[in-house]
Amino acid sequence: MVLWAVAAASLLALAVLRSRAAQEPAPSSEVTTSPEAIPAFRLQAERNLVLVRVVVRDSKGRPVGGLQKEDFRLADNGKPQTISHFSVEGPGATPVPLEPQATPEPGLEEGEEEPRVGALPERYLALFFDDVHITFEDLARTRLAAENYLANALQPGDRVGIFTSSGEHQLDFTDDRGKLHATMRGLLPRSIVAQRGRVCPEISGYQAFLIIHRREPYALEIAKEEAKSCDTATQLQLGIPPEALERIVDSVVHSEALRALNDFQTETGYALRALNNLVRGMSALPGERSIVLLSPGFLTLTAEQDVSELVERALRARVLINTLDAKGLAAFIPLGDVSQDPVLPARSAFLVGKKAQFSLDRFNMSTDVLRVLAHDTGGLFFGNSNDLDEGFRRLGTRPTVYYLLAFSPQNLKFDGKLHTLKVSLNTREKYTIQARSGYFAPSQPADAAVQSKEEIEQAVFSRDEVKELPVAVNTQFFKLSDTQAKLSVLTHLDLKLLLFRKENGRNLNNLTFVTALFDRDGKYLAGKEKRVEFRLLDVSLAKLSQSGITARMSFDIPPGTYLIRQVVRDSEGAQLSALNRTVEIPF
Repeated sequence: MVLWAVAAASLLALAVLRSRAAQEPAPSSEVTTSPEAIPAFRLQAERNLVLVRVVVRDSKGRPVGGLQKEDFRLADNGKPQTISHFSVEGPGATPVPLEPQATPEPGLEEGEEEPRVGALPERYLALFFDDVHITFEDLARTRLAAENYLANALQPGDRVGIFTSSGEHQLDFTDDRGKLHATMRGLLPRSIVAQRGRVCPEISGYQAFLIIHRREPYALEIAKEEAKSCDTATQLQLGIPPEALERIVDSVVHSEALRALNDFQTETGYALRALNNLVRGMSALPGERSIVLLSPGFLTLTAEQDVSELVERALRARVLINTLDAKGLAAFIPLGDVSQDPVLPARSAFLVGKKAQFSLDRFNMSTDVLRVLAHDTGGLFFGNSNDLDEGFRRLGTRPTVYYLLAFSPQNLKFDGKLHTLKVSLNTREKYTIQARSGYFAPSQPADAAVQSKEEIEQAVFSRDEVKELPVAVNTQFFKLSDTQAKLSVLTHLDLKLLLFRKENGRNLNNLTFVTALFDRDGKYLAGKEKRVEFRLLDVSLAKLSQSGITARMSFDIPPGTYLIRQVVRDSEGAQLSALNRTVEIPF
């Protein structure tokens, strides 16, 4: 598990809010600050807005730019939808410029040196090795191709991280090639379920799914025939009536099917959870963010909604997922080779053929998740080839131009059902379109308070600037020693344009201030939050409106370069501002 990504949701601490409104502040009964407590953000996606990333290509496969919102049509379950948001996104994000330092307040001593000009990394590439499903041979070939790519393609502004399904042997984002090389050399397949050798009856995860969830008669009959031919079943036949034997066989098959189903669900869960954690953590990074998923594929038959939620999170976090089939150009052997000593329903050639067909279906379906994750997030899928160097060259290329559409489904039913999406163009040219294929409706309406928390958190861990409220952010620092400094972030909010609700002669509104601190690699370090409740009389509101209020958040940190993310949201107008500042404290 990526520790910094998981910690980012739970380490937002608190701040001291100071009012600079007037010599005589409003009475405490009019302005109330919340008690200090860690906010319980859950990092869930908004449910009333659906994002669709679209890549348009011409007849030669080249991305097409220059399209406008009016060029697109979007349908949800065949019903036309209104596109409420449209943006064009392309390669490269402009690094956040360093912000000039504000004049210190009394009691603060500004650093003697002028801050050095610098920039945050421009690109973050996560190599995600699915060590839970991959074989040693495939891992070795994939690892070699990854090392070749990193040796030849890394640029000075790049940061690369190595992550795994198991959560073992990982490396956070870095530009240290020596660490990257050493980490990849230590990668190994890691089994997370018990390995039991030859089992009779032999039931795969896919066959178990057919037995338990689909009640597929041939899948069940194959397992029962194999169970009857097992040594233990043969011994049980001595002196046991046929009816009793049938019950025993049914029990053995059911038990083995449940075990196989649980095993593949556990392995799938590990991979998807690790990917979710990675995407969640990368949402806090600046610049371009992309993942290359290196996997032979895995079954997601009972996790389709989890895959859809992963796609949704990646789209909101502006994370591109590219996928590579680590099997390469694999030759499928329906029932395994001789070394695997497969168990077969020997008394029926027809059932042997059906088992071979189930095995082929499982083989083909295992890469569906790779195709979906790449297709729906605007990435590329590379498979059916042993030229893994070429695969890395394609997948590691910086993202091309793409379009981000968003819509709010009309009359959405909270039934958890799959909705199919279709994107088309109004243009006459014949272009090919790559776009998200569908999403799952929520099972229940989202709570308004939860939505507010989600909106704030998504803004904190984004890099997009939003300016709905009149907010100004300045920074101050002074050095305590060569290894310690105090950084203050002052956020000033002009109240003139803030909406207040009048009730019983009072002007009501609630403000939430959140300041998050990230290091030069874009990794979350700390955060502070404060909530302020206004119940102002008209005279107090008039005073505060003249000068506004200022929130101060202070951090004790070592010298270095830091990115500051400041988010302010009000409750009445549901308006939000999110600003970036970069500060460099010289050593």
